[in-house]
Amino acid sequence: MTRQLLVLRHGQAESGSGIEDYDRALASRGYTETELITKWLLAQGCVPELIFGSSAERTSATAFHAAGIFELEETQVDGDQTLYLAPKTILLEFIATLPDEARSVMLVGHNPGVEDLVSSVVGYDSFANAGGHMATATIACIEFEGAWSEIMPALPILKFLKRPINVV
Repeated sequence: MTRQLLVLRHGQAESGSGIEDYDRALASRGYTETELITKWLLAQGCVPELIFGSSAERTSATAFHAAGIFELEETQVDGDQTLYLAPKTILLEFIATLPDEARSVMLVGHNPGVEDLVSSVVGYDSFANAGGHMATATIACIEFEGAWSEIMPALPILKFLKRPINVV
């Protein structure tokens, strides 16, 4: 079975002066970035069945804003505390537990974890040739054959890496 993992870095957050990092809200620009990327994904026919993300405010807001545009049910979106600022090892462990019946899943997270994840999974050269950086609301589409737990040995390909400025 072909799997599609959409890795989205959260949209631009409000400045963190006086606010705990975890509680930083999604800025107006972050909502706009998320909308641009999500509408572009819709036009490409890339609609995830499920969205998982960090439970941090800005990441949760990004996930639910995207889900609304995709017209997903609230039950198709879930926040997880373990994904907050998670390194690639934690992200890979999480991916291995994704439901077998899901073909396409979006993972919304933070840098440097999401950037390290994409680079490791598809190979540094492939990631670098596609732009090699995940600014806010950048989306990476990774495709591979097999179970979610087999993402690393499955030799996945980077179908695309897009920033909001690249889709307008």
